[in-house]
Amino acid sequence: MSDTYRVAKLPIRLRGYVEPNTQSQFEGYVEPGDYFVLDEKQGFPTPDTDYARLEVPTLGALDTWICTRWRTQRYVSLVNQAKPPPAVRLPFDDEPMAIAEERLVNLLGAFRDFRYDLDEAFYPWALPGIRVPMAPPQRNNCCTFVEALTVKAFADAHGDALAWDARRHRQMMIASSEDYFSPVTAAVESGMAIPAPSDDVAPHPWTLIQGWRNQWRSGHTFLIVDHHPETDKVLVLESNAANGLDGVGYRGIGNLRDRGVRPPEEWWTLPDVWTWRRVCATYLFRQQAWLKVKDRSLSRLSELSP
Repeated sequence: MSDTYRVAKLPIRLRGYVEPNTQSQFEGYVEPGDYFVLDEKQGFPTPDTDYARLEVPTLGALDTWICTRWRTQRYVSLVNQAKPPPAVRLPFDDEPMAIAEERLVNLLGAFRDFRYDLDEAFYPWALPGIRVPMAPPQRNNCCTFVEALTVKAFADAHGDALAWDARRHRQMMIASSEDYFSPVTAAVESGMAIPAPSDDVAPHPWTLIQGWRNQWRSGHTFLIVDHHPETDKVLVLESNAANGLDGVGYRGIGNLRDRGVRPPEEWWTLPDVWTWRRVCATYLFRQQAWLKVKDRSLSRLSELSP
């Protein structure tokens, strides 16, 4: 298995096509950003043009052809990029603000019957320092789910030591255009998480991610419970109305109300579970924070660690 990816760096928006030919069917626009290259054709279909097939999950077909060169004009840089190493698995045993994973797992059952609603969201319980709308109805969205789960778990464990208030709540709701990654900021500044070394590093167990498909449209807040390095699969926990979900559940696996709180054994072998590479190609703009969670076993990957 190669230790590098072939990556296309798009400085401008380009048209995507079904075939490596601008006369073929138009599939949609590929926004500026970095994309994984699946195939390349140089000097095709004439010596004047080069094409590359990119992994573009935001398009319905998931991949598309773009023209990378016309005569002497190059639109795209194609480079080899090293694959990120597996994230170090921090135990957080000596971290005062850490919580046991069991606290999060025990709370998940309260979200079984929640449905996704972007505009009207409610909470299963009160949170410290703020007033939130209480369920029923049992509806939430991505931001309110992540806030309700994480803040409740950390507050129950640490009480007033968790610095949560109306300002932190507004950050979780991305209420200001001054910080488009404010859920990550809130998690770090409150003491629940540490910042990741970079946006591209493989996610740590219990990573909070704020991602944007475009700058700054189609945002999503979600959790990655774990990353399986050998397959690159990630166990995504979220509230969503896509990817097989209508409410809270695991992406590509199903809703909690249908599949239960615990993911299937060897979830990383399931075909619809996303890879970290696909997450990166979907959310071109993203930041991550590593929640201070210890005594982890939900993903079953600790059993595989040496």
